[in-house]
Amino acid sequence: MVSKIELYEKESQEFKPFKHFISRIQVMRKESSYGAEVASKWANILNQTLEDETYPVIHPIGQETFSLYAEITTGVFEYTLDIDGATTFIKEKNIKPIKTSPSNIIEAVDQGNINKDPNRIKPNHKNPVMVLQSRYLTNNKPYCINGNHRIFEAYRNNDEQIEVYVFKDLEFVPFFYDVLSKATYFLEIDYHNVVNDKRYLLHNENGAYANEFK
Repeated sequence: MVSKIELYEKESQEFKPFKHFISRIQVMRKESSYGAEVASKWANILNQTLEDETYPVIHPIGQETFSLYAEITTGVFEYTLDIDGATTFIKEKNIKPIKTSPSNIIEAVDQGNINKDPNRIKPNHKNPVMVLQSRYLTNNKPYCINGNHRIFEAYRNNDEQIEVYVFKDLEFVPFFYDVLSKATYFLEIDYHNVVNDKRYLLHNENGAYANEFK
């Protein structure tokens, strides 16, 4: 299996987030009266809150982060996730892992990007196995953001169970390392709600995740 990571890394460097925001805003504005209202909110966020944000984000030295690359209409965007922060969040909220067969979760592993040479493996188990699942980031498929090798080894060794922390849709929003990642994720939710005339993850017909962005 060939990984796209190297290609994504290169393409994401060329991504223009503000161009993407403007493109989404223009489409929403023309879609409906609801879309125009949501577009106006995002235009304000873009001009008032995001104008000083830099992309791509600089990953901090000594802190474990993860890049999740998403293919969207204008290119490949790098979402950055704070793995150390996610571990702290798990402990503070006393979140419990699920126990599952490795065969049930192996699809979350990008096997084309995993080191299978035992002489080059450097175990780092300070953070637990974490998997995300989102229709906006992972096409509603599980995707491992930490612990790929542990899942792979458990699967290869035919282990009966492995403990995995699974986070869906809004559950992993606190893990975003930078402001632009969170803003882009919320924008994508609003955009798809507008163009599909849905209110997925919203409890209010006139609501929007632009209202939730802080």
